[in-house]
This record gives sequence, structure tokens and C-alpha cells, in this order.
Amino acid sequence: MKKIIFIALMALISVPAMAQHNGHNCGNCPHHKQHQAQKAQSKQCCDQQKPKTINGMAAEIVEAFPAAKSVKKEKKWTVVYDAKSKVLGYAVYSKPASDGIKGFNGETPVMIALDANKKIVSVTLLDNNETPGYVSRVIEAGLLKSWNDMKADKALKKKVDTVTGATFSSKSIIETVQATLKTL
Repeated sequence: MKKIIFIALMALISVPAMAQHNGHNCGNCPHHKQHQAQKAQSKQCCDQQKPKTINGMAAEIVEAFPAAKSVKKEKKWTVVYDAKSKVLGYAVYSKPASDGIKGFNGETPVMIALDANKKIVSVTLLDNNETPGYVSRVIEAGLLKSWNDMKADKALKKKVDTVTGATFSSKSIIETVQATLKTL
């Protein structure tokens, strides 16, 4: 009987701690700990979505190119310019090349930033439905940095391993990056 009472008390104590947050921002609950790595990469958490645009440009472009002042959409990429209309680089979005590539909970769209010499500056994971804990593992493992400083043809040939504990998500990201690079 004591064992049953003890288990019941433990369940009552544990349930609120396990519940997803409802507007609180303690930063110490399991839900927020899952998001710490994701917030570092994408600067967002459930209720606090990052702005979609900054000065009329997609937020992920401004994050990849802080000196960006304007963009021009072209067929296979978006050209990014500085204040003097000098080309800073190119932003390439995975859609529609990645249509149908799915992780654990759906597609994992990315934006690949290339410098003016068409070397990869960064890969940014865009809004998706993957489990935050798995996304955190992928980010912490450095998967998104695997292609940095490579030209598209070399990056396309690079063998990139999936992240242990986030296999579906990381496999989807790898395939999405490869499909996107094939369009260049």
C-alpha cells in the first residue's frame, strides 16, 4: 500500500513538470532545455517565432549576410547585395528540389548561403515539424556546418554521416542539401 501511495505521489509531482509550457519562460524545464540548441541556430522557440523578414528581406538571408541591403530573386537563387549594390552572395532554397524528402515528422527545408565565389557560407534549417530534441542533436553535432567553405560540386560529392539519435532528421537534411546542390 505504501508503494502505491508513493507512486501516486510521484506521478502527481511529475505531471506538471512534464507538461509542455503554457506561456512561461523559465528556461529550466525539459521543454526549454530541448530548445536551447535550436534557439541558438534559429533564434526561435514555440511562442516566440523569429521575424520572417528584416528590412524587407528574409530573416535567414540577413542572418547569413549581415551586410545585406537588398536582394533580387532569380530563377535558381536569390542574389544578395550590399549597400553599394555589390554582390555579397546567393541564397538557394531547397523547395521545390526537396519536395517529398521527409524526416521523422515531415520535410526539412533549408536555405544554402553561397558567397560571391559560390562557396557555401552556411546551411540554415528553415521552419519544420521535426522534434526539437532531434533538431538540437543535429545542430550540436555540427551537421549544418558540414558543407561550409565548399563549392557546390565538391559539397555534393561529400559523404556526410547521419547524427546518432537523430537519424531520420539528419538523413532528411542531408538529402535535402544534396537535392538543392544538384540544382546549381
